[in-house]
This record gives sequence, structure tokens and C-alpha cells, in this order.
Amino acid sequence: MARGWLAVGLSMFLAGCGTPNAFWIQQLTSVTPAPTGTPNSVIAFGRFEFVSVQGTGQIFTYNISSGTQAPVGKPYATPCADPSGMVIANIAGNNVMAVACYDTGSLLTLSVNADGSLSALGSVGGLPMPFPGILLDGTDVLVPLFGGASGNGGIAKVSIATPASPAIAGMVTLSSPASGGVANAEYLALANGFIYVTAGSESNPLGSSSTVQVVNEATLALVGSPLVVPHSPQQIAISGNVAYVTLFDAAELVAIDIANPASLQTLGTLSLAVGNQGCHPVPVAVNGGYAYVGCYAEGLIEQVDISDPAQMGVSRNIPEISSPQRMVLSGDDLLVTDGSSGGKVYQIDFNEF
Repeated sequence: MARGWLAVGLSMFLAGCGTPNAFWIQQLTSVTPAPTGTPNSVIAFGRFEFVSVQGTGQIFTYNISSGTQAPVGKPYATPCADPSGMVIANIAGNNVMAVACYDTGSLLTLSVNADGSLSALGSVGGLPMPFPGILLDGTDVLVPLFGGASGNGGIAKVSIATPASPAIAGMVTLSSPASGGVANAEYLALANGFIYVTAGSESNPLGSSSTVQVVNEATLALVGSPLVVPHSPQQIAISGNVAYVTLFDAAELVAIDIANPASLQTLGTLSLAVGNQGCHPVPVAVNGGYAYVGCYAEGLIEQVDISDPAQMGVSRNIPEISSPQRMVLSGDDLLVTDGSSGGKVYQIDFNEF
């Protein structure tokens, strides 16, 4: 699989948003980590921001305490070409980063030093096609394993309790869609001991082969039946008993009731394919009564009012955000990666809205 496909195609291969009521005037800054390579994931920890860049195999560190992204030292060179998802845990007083490496099928552990620099600790292989949407629960890292054209994806649980010797604690394979085709694991969310995974599929019929599936975290057993969603589910965010999933091809945001993990129910669906703007949504983050949806092809972020999940509506737009691929909330800031070669990382200050 080509890296160019991975950088964009992590969201795109399974492939529009309402016209905004108003545009924000906001404080928006950006940096370009590397002239080549594609920014993939971004996380914030304390006063630092970390950005993984695929193609160059680097992780960049920025100090964001002043409201801007100030480079910290030299980027860390990973032993893989395509680092993606990152999480950070505090283990026995030490800060430890876990990083998924797509091209080597491995998970790295790195020490996060007080100055924001990174240094190697350990690694574990045997994780075929790990996608960026990894999660941390205590000292366990949950990793979506994409799968392939002929086999279902799944989820791996990796213990980093001994940071220098991470170990696979278990795996589960997703259910095939109702059509009997292949389910590909992409992004994860965690709530009340259950893992929720978006499972895209290229199996026919495309309209009924994509699902959202549930796994019991403790037992790594599938729970209930997969909820069928329109083609190309992308990322997922949870607020309370509601999961919000972006649907790239369908150009929709769907709200799903997860109060009963064994019986997921659709609460509401917001069509984003209205007006002249359009939206092909990929990343989603939730803050209070709003969801923030990145429109990948259109280069903007939409703020969606989710105060009533059954009646969601677009409130405003943040324009000029090229190819939003991943986003994370950090205090009053929204950090967003531009999923294109030589792309930027944006820092958006919500206090300016």
C-alpha cells in the first residue's frame, strides 16, 4: 500500500456539509512540520503538542503554552516510515508515549522527557495494519487493526505496563457485515467499559456493508449485532450516551444511542450535502453542546449543534483549514492536522469565537 494512499486514504478510500450560517473570525495559527511527508495524528500533553508525519517517519514536538506552536528541539526519527496514532500514559511517574507504526505493523513505546523530547523504550510487532485511531485506558493501548480485502479487521489490546517491553494482551476479530463481506476496523472510542469501532467495508452491497460494532473491553468479546450505517464511516466521538460518527460518502453525521451497547440505535442523521459548500467529513471532536466536523475535501471545519442529537444542525464554519484529517481538543484550543503532503498543523483558539 502506497504511503500517499495511507496518508489520505486512511480516511478517503472508503469514501458533502451544509452552507454555514456565518463564518467565525478566530485566532488561527499554523506550522508546517516538514516540506515532505504528511501530518497524520496530533495529541496534546501538558504544554506540548506532538505531531506524527508519515513518509518521513518523524514525530514533531511543539510548545503550545504561549498560544502558538513553537518547535521544540529536533523531530524524533522513528524506526518506521509511517507513524500514526499516539497516546501518552503516566506509568510509575514516567510519561510514556505509544505510537502505532502502520508500515511495520508495530507499536512503539517512547519516553516523553520533561523538555518534550522523545527517546526510545521498546516495541512490539504482530499488529497487522494498525490504524491511527488508537486509545489509551490505564496502561492498555487499544489498537484498531484494519484488515484487508479478504479478512476482517479487529482490535488488539497492548499492555504498556512495562514500557520497555510492551506486550499484546489479546485480540478480537470484527463480525462480517450482513452481506457476508469484509469489515475493516478504523477508529475507536471508549465508554463505560465498551469499545466502539467504525467498521468500513468495500463489500457489496456498499449501502449495507459498513457498520459500527461494539466490543467488551475486559473480555474482548463482540457485543450485540453490528449497527449498519451508510458507506464509509470514518471517525467517532462519544459524549454521554451518544456516539457521533462521520460518514464520508454519505456526507452525513450520525448520532447513535449507546445506552445499551448490545442494541445500538440511530438517534438522528444530519445531512451535510446541502448548499453550495458541501462537506466530506472525516474527523470529529465533541466539546459541550457542539461537535466539530472536519470537511476533508472542502478545507473547513463545521460546528454542529448537538444539544438535541435527534435534531442536529450546522451552526458555523471555520474556513481555510486544508484537508482536515485528525483533530484534538486541548484546553481552549482545537488542534488539526492537514492530511496532505507538506501539510500544516492548525491551532484554533476557541476564546476568539
